[in-house]
Amino acid sequence: MIEIRNLVAGYGANPVLRNVDLEIRQGELVSVIGPNGAGKTTLLRTISGLVRPSSGEVTMDGQDLTRLNPDEIVALGVVHVPEGRMVLTRMTVKENLMIGAFKRSDNGAVKRDLDRAMGMFPILGERIGQMAGTLSGGEQQMLAIARGLMGAPRLLMLDEPSLGIAPIIVSNIFKVIKEIQAAGVTILMVEQNATKALAAADRAYALDLGSVTASGPADALLKDERVRQAYLGL
Repeated sequence: MIEIRNLVAGYGANPVLRNVDLEIRQGELVSVIGPNGAGKTTLLRTISGLVRPSSGEVTMDGQDLTRLNPDEIVALGVVHVPEGRMVLTRMTVKENLMIGAFKRSDNGAVKRDLDRAMGMFPILGERIGQMAGTLSGGEQQMLAIARGLMGAPRLLMLDEPSLGIAPIIVSNIFKVIKEIQAAGVTILMVEQNATKALAAADRAYALDLGSVTASGPADALLKDERVRQAYLGL
């Protein structure tokens, strides 16, 4: 579904990603793990068109994404839930959710997806008319993921979904992420909690200093001694 070949990307003259190769098959949950500064966020920003690569390829079903604007990439079904949640704090929960559907005209399906989001995150239904800025950090993360789902994604990209959230809420969010995958959405997840990321994923990549240092089935990486020492603290 997604193929990345020899990707070099960064900011100005400084490359952050160096000859990255990565693929995502339809229906998979793929995790990318690595330390701060490894290039994980830059990878997602490049796929979603927010960062232009200096060389290499990013294709979706054979279509080149590197020449498209971010809104055109969203229209193809690639939805990016950024690190830090980025909810619109002075708008209500419902307004935030409806902004996620801004490229859609299928009103009946939008209504069904809104109901589905409320079912996945019942607390959002209770807060539907509340300003997003008054939500807790965990509730804002739920809102950010639900807003992403409102875009009817084929590929949902999640950047650090557990960052700064209480452990009990993290467990609930990872449960919902698996439900989203089971519903047929392909997921690419960047996550600093490497143990949880590998436990949830089908396949995984380890990224360090902008390069892929390990890849394969997630359960194999969980058992790999190099990965355990470098990324799992074991």
